[in-house]
Parts: sequence; structure tokens; C-alpha cells
Amino acid sequence: MESLAAVRAGVRRAFIRGASVLAPSTVERMLITRFCTPSHRDAAPNDDMGEQWGIRSGREDIEIYSDGTGPRVLFVHGWEGAAGDFRVMAATFRRAGYGTVAFDHPAHGRSTGRSTTLPALSRAILDVARATGPFAAVVAHSLGASATLLALRDGLPTRCAILIAPPYDARHFIRELGTYIGVTDARIRGAIARLERTVDVVGGRELDRFAAHVATPGLVLHDRFDRAVPFTHGVAVAAAWPRSSFVALEGLGHRRVLDAPDVHDRILTFIRQSTAGQSNSPPDRVPQVAAVETEAS
Repeated sequence: MESLAAVRAGVRRAFIRGASVLAPSTVERMLITRFCTPSHRDAAPNDDMGEQWGIRSGREDIEIYSDGTGPRVLFVHGWEGAAGDFRVMAATFRRAGYGTVAFDHPAHGRSTGRSTTLPALSRAILDVARATGPFAAVVAHSLGASATLLALRDGLPTRCAILIAPPYDARHFIRELGTYIGVTDARIRGAIARLERTVDVVGGRELDRFAAHVATPGLVLHDRFDRAVPFTHGVAVAAAWPRSSFVALEGLGHRRVLDAPDVHDRILTFIRQSTAGQSNSPPDRVPQVAAVETEAS
């Protein structure tokens, strides 16, 4: 016998399929809102991440955690994550002589906001950089990695960047979510078109165009059996970014990769090689980025 939860989920999917025909615009807006809204928030204390303080990014208050001395490394978490995702890696980097900076994205952790978009995540990275940069390196995970690539396009002041499990195209995940909750193919296409009209980058061809001009050296790492972001996405991001190299990982999945000592060693080696003989002096300026509003805001 089906569980009550399964029955309720089936009824909701049937209702949404019907609404896709009777109220297409409403269903498209609903799908965008669901897509841009984290389903849970990790607001656990991060006392071991260092000094806690905050800045403003757009309409949201962003919580920052900084610790250590030496060349600074910025850590950028992914969707439904938080700064604390990097507590193990950040501790390793501090022992290696680096200062560390991490933060909670808008609508994540202890930062404010209910929903957010890729451009808003990228803007938060640049706002944090204005307050804490420049950096010897930026290490970013999952959707935070995609947002970091967008920030690199807009002048993020770092000597190198390491992207772990970066999504290549948000359309893939919108289709997955829409199919899961029962939205018809036509309304999924409509929601994607609405999002494309609202934000400047959804992924895919847009990412190809700007990644080709990112001059910052990079390292892309992705586990072959990542079940959250397909391995092919990391391959595609590295292929679009001429100054990057790609490393395939195995047996670490999507989140365990952040705590793996071998991965820490590989990243530290790349940073040292990329920054050898370079100073950590700031650039002339960090560019201002205009706010982007969406139907989910």
C-alpha cells in the first residue's frame, strides 16, 4: 500500500499538471520561485570559522567569517549550503599559512533573504571581495562555483580560482525540478524562457561566451559519480574556460570532496604554483555590479 505521503505527492503533481493547462503563467512563475528558493537553511553556529561580521549586498545582510593571517583565500559555498561547509578545508589552509574568508550566500546560512538567483550570488561574492579582498585564491563549490565564474567575468580580484562540481547550465535543474513536481514540458520551457529574460546568465551558451574571456587561471574538479551535479557539467565548464585545467575525482561524491585531504593537497599545490612570484596587492578597484531583480525576489 502506498504511504500517505506518496499519495499526497501524487495528488499535488496531478493538481500542478492540471494547473499547467488552466493557469500556465501562474505555474511558470511558481516553478521559477521554487527553483530560486532553497528548500532548507543551514544556520548552525560557525564559531570555529573565525571572526563573525557582516556587510550589505543588494537588499540582504551577508554574514562573513574570517580568520588567520597570510594571503587570503575566499571560500564560496553552494546551493543549500553554508560557510561551515568549508570548516575542515579552511582549517587546513590556515595551518598551511593562509588567511581564510567564508560567508553565507543570500537566503543561506545566517544571511538574510528567502530566495536568490545566480547573478545575486555573484554580486554577493563581489561585495564580499570589496570588503575582504584581494585573494590569493577563491575555492568555490557547486552553484557557488558557477557564481564565482560569473564574478570572475566581472573582475573578482583573485590570482586563481578552484571550482568544485560546478553546474554548467541551470536549465538542466529547472527541468528536473519541474518534472519532479508535475509541471508539463510546455510550462517548463515557459519558465526557462521567463528566467532567461530576467537574468543575464542561465548557463550553457551564455557561460561559454564569457568563460572564454576569463583570464584568471583555474582548476576544475568533479567526481565522476556526483549525483547532485552531473560529471559532464564540470567537463563542460573546464572546456569553456581556456585557462583552466580539469581533474576527475572518484569516490567522493558531491559534498565529501570538501573534506578530503588529497583534494586539499591538490588545491594547495595549484594555488602555490599559480601564485609563485606574485604579490597579493589589491587591484585598482573591484567593479560595482548592478542589482538584478527576478520574479522570485
